Amino acid sequence: MKKLSSLGIAAIAVAALIGAGTSPAQADDVAHHHHVTTPTVLAKGLVTPLRLAANGDGSVVVAQEFAGMLTRVARNGAKTTIYSAPGWDVGGVSISDGKTYFVQSQGAGGMDGKPLAGFLKSIDKHGKVRQIANIAAYIKAARPGKNVTFGFRDLKATCLAQVPAQIPGSYKQELDSHPYATDEHDGTIYIADAGANAILKVNEWTGHVSTAALLPGRPIAITKALAAGMHLPTCAIGHKYYLEPVPTDVQRGHDGWLYVTSLPGGPEDGSLGANGSVFKVNPWNGQVRVVARHLAGASGLALARNGDIYVAELFAGRISVIRHCSDDARPFLAVKAPGDVEIRGGTLYATIAVVDPTNPAAPPAGQVIKVSLER
Repeated sequence: MKKLSSLGIAAIAVAALIGAGTSPAQADDVAHHHHVTTPTVLAKGLVTPLRLAANGDGSVVVAQEFAGMLTRVARNGAKTTIYSAPGWDVGGVSISDGKTYFVQSQGAGGMDGKPLAGFLKSIDKHGKVRQIANIAAYIKAARPGKNVTFGFRDLKATCLAQVPAQIPGSYKQELDSHPYATDEHDGTIYIADAGANAILKVNEWTGHVSTAALLPGRPIAITKALAAGMHLPTCAIGHKYYLEPVPTDVQRGHDGWLYVTSLPGGPEDGSLGANGSVFKVNPWNGQVRVVARHLAGASGLALARNGDIYVAELFAGRISVIRHCSDDARPFLAVKAPGDVEIRGGTLYATIAVVDPTNPAAPPAGQVIKVSLER
């Protein structure tokens, strides 16, 4: 998983988060568009709480990804560790019929120096852990997307040779896997694999893994200004550069389609624009459609009963909402560095302050908040 910056999902919380705080203008915009109840803080002091899932009893399960643990937070804020695997990334948590699904991985993007490994697991109501599938083994064998080209697709060799060494000029999908989000429906678990740029599906009972869809590369047009800023040759002007799509969440909608957030593998500081997207994926034939564009770090989504889509924009410092049948994301709630969102009943839950980029050594300050969606 090559990037135009060091923005690997395995390091998402410590790379390029400058500017994730909310400006007064953003807060005013939120207040102008919606009457929002003041959020309630459910839990504090969490380590990179990048994913969460909500129970019907008002509790949530939070994946403290870099701490390698799953934590249940009761409705009164009491925290209980339900799974721990030090040295691993533990995330992708979702809940269905009282069972908690999650992923455990390492070696994504080659950034931690460990062998590539990744598993889908579940925990039942009695605390019994079951390994459902070996995701990394499937990726190594099937190599989905191995023929997909990222970077420039149509530059002549003489022009490609002038592209700076720090920018991958043109390359095929590399062997990589980082299972990052899960969603279960009728015995099938869908997985957003941020390293493989793919949506996978797993049979819960047989453990069989297959590819539901490959997300398309996210094109950016190289203008004269971008070429100058990126030190690209003038022969690249007018061409498109395709970023890796990097899926970060998946949820099945009432229409049967899968809704997916994409955080492209490029700088999210505004230098190339806000290139995050929400896609919808047909799980039966792999067809992919764009729902919304121009999101700044789309790291998680939640579907409301009325068809509205709530999106955590990690780098914009807000949770946004895409109204049903709209392709326009509007500010909903100004927060610091949101990682994930989840809806249960009439309540939206979110993880925020997933890291402090200005002080990596600061004590864990991640939070879980909740806010009513009732109007």
